[in-house]
Amino acid sequence: MDYKYFLLPFLLIIGTLFLLVFAPIIDHLFYIDHKLEEMNDIDVLFTIIIHIIFVAILVYFFHNYIVSKYIKYFKLEKAYIKIIDLILALTLTGLQRNLVFKLRYLSNKHPIRDKLIT
Repeated sequence: MDYKYFLLPFLLIIGTLFLLVFAPIIDHLFYIDHKLEEMNDIDVLFTIIIHIIFVAILVYFFHNYIVSKYIKYFKLEKAYIKIIDLILALTLTGLQRNLVFKLRYLSNKHPIRDKLIT
């Protein structure tokens, strides 16, 4: 019997626990304690870019140090590894409440969207 399909949820649980520990830390690093309206839009944009870079670095470290190191124990194919990385990247991005809030703020100030919303 092939047990590698039973080990895939175990690896996803490890990954989710890892991200649930580190996601709030990254999100808290980019917390803005004053109103976004008081900040310059360029400053908000640079904060968003740096926040996304930190999220990408965490996904990269997770892939290299957890998935790649322990994948030999799970004996999964490359397609499953890509699926795991995608799920964990989407989970991490969804856990970044401050990033989503700043993106929503900037997208509402976009000139094209501003003309559509009256």
